[in-house]
Amino acid sequence: MRRLTIFCFPFSCSFLYRFLHTGVMSDIRVTEHPARIGILLDYSGGRLLFFNAEKGLVLFAIRHKFTGAAHPAFALEKAGALTLRTGVELPEFVKHS
Repeated sequence: MRRLTIFCFPFSCSFLYRFLHTGVMSDIRVTEHPARIGILLDYSGGRLLFFNAEKGLVLFAIRHKFTGAAHPAFALEKAGALTLRTGVELPEFVKHS
């Protein structure tokens, strides 16, 4: 799997999330800026999901047959803070999908 890049652009009444994966760009507009974005890798099921962790709303999902190791990497474009939490309980909407 190749790199997946996420950008967030704030507007006056909404936020634009731009996902760039294998040369394909997908734009998602939301009216509420998520305080936390969850990432779920279902390796055996071949799914990678990004979701609003408070509301359980999927922002972006891709399907991919994983055959090797998955190596997550995170970076900020501008100075700021990034907090990573691992081992968080699965959201209910994921358990039933």
